[in-house]
Amino acid sequence: MADYLLTQKDAEQEEGARLALLEEVFAEHTARQFDAIGVGEGWNCVDVGAGAGAATSLLAQRVGPTGSVLSLDRDVRLLEPLAGGPIEVRRLDLLTEPLPGTFDLVHARNLLMHLPARSEVLRHLAAALRPGGWLALCEPDFTTVSILRESSAWRRTWSAFCDATIAGGWDPGYGARLLNDVQALELGEVHAEVVTAYRPGGSAPARLFAGTLERLSARMRELGADGDDLAATQHMLSDPGITYRMATITKVWAQRPG
Repeated sequence: MADYLLTQKDAEQEEGARLALLEEVFAEHTARQFDAIGVGEGWNCVDVGAGAGAATSLLAQRVGPTGSVLSLDRDVRLLEPLAGGPIEVRRLDLLTEPLPGTFDLVHARNLLMHLPARSEVLRHLAAALRPGGWLALCEPDFTTVSILRESSAWRRTWSAFCDATIAGGWDPGYGARLLNDVQALELGEVHAEVVTAYRPGGSAPARLFAGTLERLSARMRELGADGDDLAATQHMLSDPGITYRMATITKVWAQRPG
């Protein structure tokens, strides 16, 4: 597996800020997904690839003192302050280690797009469900991202973004395939919701994408991106006068038969 492009190593503050924006963009979608599933008091949950732990904290509020939330990531520096009460934080590499136990809910958000052998990883996640347990996933499709203003600088930057993510092991369009891959698990009851939205420059989704571009800028330059194009794109993303179409979000939740 290629090194994770958005690693916290030597960039903990920058990645923490980006993850805070990600939480601002995704919080409502995650809460609605948990509402639809009915996550509640006493549930035993695992949050895989938990990042800075926003979904972990939301789960902890819902399961209460009689439930538990296992928060997993390859890098747990941003998660460690959350440990205590119903939350246990543990370092785990999903590609080489199995999930420790079985759960009422297995949750992963913006994770599978970064991983090779996604179908195999999905099977491992599903295998960790108790009878009647729920798999809850959320993945973006970046191929819908656009700025509704004619700009060659944007087009060149967008192409360089795709080159850098694909070279780094991402599938920037994975969200569009998520439902198909979950259906192939044959879990039983499957639900899905697809969300797309247009927002002005300077909004949280635009700033999130700008922050992701900034984190990837060195890799993009290595692949031929132009510094002036990157600067022009950052300016557009901060301009309230432009319209930004954010990545399409696909949420899927499926229940293992009881």
